Amino acid sequence: MATGDGMGRRDLIQWHDNRALVWTWPLTLAVSGVGLAALAVGGVLWATGAADSNVFTGLAITAGVALFVALSGRLLSANRLRYQDAQFPAVPPTSAVPIGRVARRRRSTGRRSGLPYVLMVSSGGGLAFAALANWNVQGRAISVVELILAACCVSACYLAGPAARFVVTPQFLHIDTALRRFTVPRQQVAGFARGPLTLTLRGHGGDLLAIRVDTPLWAMNVTSNEYRTNIRAQLRAANRIATMMREVPAAEVPAAAVGERVIITPRWGMRVLAIATAVVAVAAIVAFPFAVRGGS
Repeated sequence: MATGDGMGRRDLIQWHDNRALVWTWPLTLAVSGVGLAALAVGGVLWATGAADSNVFTGLAITAGVALFVALSGRLLSANRLRYQDAQFPAVPPTSAVPIGRVARRRRSTGRRSGLPYVLMVSSGGGLAFAALANWNVQGRAISVVELILAACCVSACYLAGPAARFVVTPQFLHIDTALRRFTVPRQQVAGFARGPLTLTLRGHGGDLLAIRVDTPLWAMNVTSNEYRTNIRAQLRAANRIATMMREVPAAEVPAAAVGERVIITPRWGMRVLAIATAVVAVAAIVAFPFAVRGGS
């Protein structure tokens, strides 16, 4: 029978509360040992001539997959188990402070997720490098189109990651996604709670908002989202928001905003950037075959 901590019995096979396998050290060592044994057997068979290189390659691939799954699974399980009982920070008091005495009027921080930066470098940087490296080899139009596509990749990755921000002012907490701004009066914020993959912003009358704490690019991998965990990212986001709320003391909310819970407004600048990125990218893709034909 499973215990209350979501780990199951203290045996070889255990399960997280999201039904994902817990990679305990015994299980990790067992799977890794099988992988290393397969690699050793393949090496001996190949070295003694009892098997050809294809057999060794197959066993080596099997061993590599086993080691990767075991070690990566152990890292993910250790991260989840470490933070599964973590306490979220308390929201600072929202007692009114005259605006003229507020030490800081605004604080903001970006949503931290490494995947958009990795894709920004790999896609945008890769295309830019190909364009510049072949500047004098291929047609000039091809390089120009590649540079345009590189800029579009960087812009798209920016929208999928760094464009999102958490902003604190004396009156409001703003949650900025790439295309929308969610504005919550600070006196409505009661605390934070863990969500499946989003941080839950709690209000005095119930939950206010589910806050995405990592890039929406993770949602593209629909097969593993059920077992994915980002509790560490949720905890870090809650701590950053609470810190900013302490550094920017609360002030009276304008009378027009009294009674409002969450106000949603568009971020027009980001929307214009998204539309421009899509239009330019499509135009560059359509133009690429003509550039290749003209440069051949």
